[in-house]
Amino acid sequence: MKRNLFNQTSPLQHYTAMLPNAHSQFDFYTSNLETNRAECFWDVPFPVIVPSPKKHPPAGVLTRFPGNPVLTPIKEHPWESKFVLNAATIALAGRVFMVYRAYGEDEISRLGLAVSKDGFKFTERLEKPIFEPDDRNESMGCEDPRLTLLGGYIYMTYTAWDGELPQIGLASISAKDFLDYRWSSWQRHGLFLPGVPNKDAALFPEEFNGKVAMLHRIEPHIWITYSSRPDSHWPTTGHQIIAKTTNGMLWDSKKIGAGAQPIKTKYGWLLVTHGVDHSQVYRLGVMLLDINDPSRLIYRSPNFILEPITKYELGGDDDSWVPNVVFTCGAVPREQDKETLDADDELIVYYGAADSVINIATATVGELIPEPIRA
Repeated sequence: MKRNLFNQTSPLQHYTAMLPNAHSQFDFYTSNLETNRAECFWDVPFPVIVPSPKKHPPAGVLTRFPGNPVLTPIKEHPWESKFVLNAATIALAGRVFMVYRAYGEDEISRLGLAVSKDGFKFTERLEKPIFEPDDRNESMGCEDPRLTLLGGYIYMTYTAWDGELPQIGLASISAKDFLDYRWSSWQRHGLFLPGVPNKDAALFPEEFNGKVAMLHRIEPHIWITYSSRPDSHWPTTGHQIIAKTTNGMLWDSKKIGAGAQPIKTKYGWLLVTHGVDHSQVYRLGVMLLDINDPSRLIYRSPNFILEPITKYELGGDDDSWVPNVVFTCGAVPREQDKETLDADDELIVYYGAADSVINIATATVGELIPEPIRA
């Protein structure tokens, strides 16, 4: 029996899978904790927007920082003794703050903080986490954060992981409390689409017609949705796919997702994304969204701009976690106070290498967005 998921829900339902049906909609399959039987809810109202098939020119590639890796585990800190990876970054008060995922002896992910004046050399690093699991939905970790400054508050999206179901968590802290290191001031805002397997969420730093926009990834595509407030209940309707996986065996054919938080440029919202192929190799790519309507995809790089080739990225040894991975959650402009970037402005991209250490790569906006697209 099929029922509409959003007209009839129960606290005893645990959503476990979402599959497309013949009606261009989705079936949600759930396990009912009361009956211990699978149930199917149908006609989920998520419209699908298929991007134009127009062939786009290739993007330029990222240049690795010669001082990589810029952050490595600290063996003396049990909570970050094994791996550090997938860092969010934000530029505030003349410094770059890196909120990074750390994995330690108890195999639980927590978030740490490192600080740099120039965005390359991180000279300050806190001894304790600034954010860690708080309830059963994230009992095995708070993973892959992304930061956005909006209305004087820093909003953080992250993956809440309980060992079985990845979900999107939301939290915020005032910029003042963040700069003063008042970590007890973090406010949690619950889960985005509770019970739905989801990752790779990123908020935009501006509103659109009075609405806050968020990217997310119900596998395998990139979606966008809107809400009246970032810290309130997010709607279950109005979600749109803005980019789909490619076909065949291409570098982004298995799944794609948002990477760094959206970067505002003269040409649109720049996204440094990730793509995964069927050999489980993670690479980075580029997308550009309309400056006024971020649900409209303007450009998507047919090529990857970074792939695993160095020893830190290839992994496969005792000091690495997941081989063949480059994965970003944060980027900042080299000129920190600039709100809208031009072609000559340089972007610093922070990425996890083999899910084990944190590296840097750079490129100008003009290198990432081809001239025909900027014209």
